[in-house]
Amino acid sequence: MRTLSARSLWVAACAAAVLVLSACPAGGPKIPGRGGSGVDPNTCGNYAASDAGRKLKAFLEATVRVDEESQRMVNVIGESCAIMGRELAMAGPDLEGQPKDVCARVFERLNADLKVAIKADAKLNVVYKPAVCTLDMQASARAAAQCEAKAEADVQMTCNGTCNGTCDGTCKGSAGTGGSGGDCNGVCEGTCRGSCEGTAEVDASAECRAQAEVNASVDMQCTEPEFSVEVEASAIVDATKAEAAMNAMRKGFPKIFSVQARLKPFQAAVSTWASTATSLAAAGRDLANSFKDQALCITGQIKAAADAVARVNVNVEVSVEVSASASASAGTR
Repeated sequence: MRTLSARSLWVAACAAAVLVLSACPAGGPKIPGRGGSGVDPNTCGNYAASDAGRKLKAFLEATVRVDEESQRMVNVIGESCAIMGRELAMAGPDLEGQPKDVCARVFERLNADLKVAIKADAKLNVVYKPAVCTLDMQASARAAAQCEAKAEADVQMTCNGTCNGTCDGTCKGSAGTGGSGGDCNGVCEGTCRGSCEGTAEVDASAECRAQAEVNASVDMQCTEPEFSVEVEASAIVDATKAEAAMNAMRKGFPKIFSVQARLKPFQAAVSTWASTATSLAAAGRDLANSFKDQALCITGQIKAAADAVARVNVNVEVSVEVSASASASAGTR
């Protein structure tokens, strides 16, 4: 249970939210067809028949997924603000537009309502339980093996966190026998087979690693975060506004916290993917020319993937900063 000053809580929240959300790109990323990057893994004919082509296609598929997921996160933040705005009985036009604009208006209204609804020295009672996310290491190994055209057992997977399953190495934790194929519920110093609470690293070629790590982070399973907020009756000045503000926080913050829980694994995957996109772009013409008849098409696809890096990074940065601001505001960190 945490107690915070109502007025100081939301003055800080509004300032942070307006500042952070102003970093969203104007107009937001456009997503024609399969992702805002304009990448289509199936558009260059039979290029995937070769070893290099198969790996490139896997990377382009990862590009579509990482682009869409980064945009989804920003959308969730915008939708969360709209939900809060509706609880605050804001007019429809105020809840339309880009997330940065909607959120700025909602936080401004929330701050104003709390100032008149609750005494300045009042304390908010907050209870918070964060979401827990797990990555499917087996699925990642399977994807990497298919990309590399090798046996799944030959793909090495590292869990930077808690491995729940078997550890081909040494397990250090509350349970686990260690050794080859040993059960594990802790830190696996070796290949983790099962699920991972943390981030995953795949020992594979750059393109295959990017695909496996992106897929793992996008497909990870997360529990729902729990958040509640109350205020003492004696601190309430305007019961209607106070209850609306409490409901807005209860309905909006958990969705933002759900994005926050997914961010660490996703950021790690984005880093791998972005590095690969940059390397492929640097290889440029030499790489594309190896595909002969598809060279022009492949050049366009690689450029589109590289161009997506900045947009994806901006989406991730906005999601990180907004969720951090929400955590600081709610006193959950």
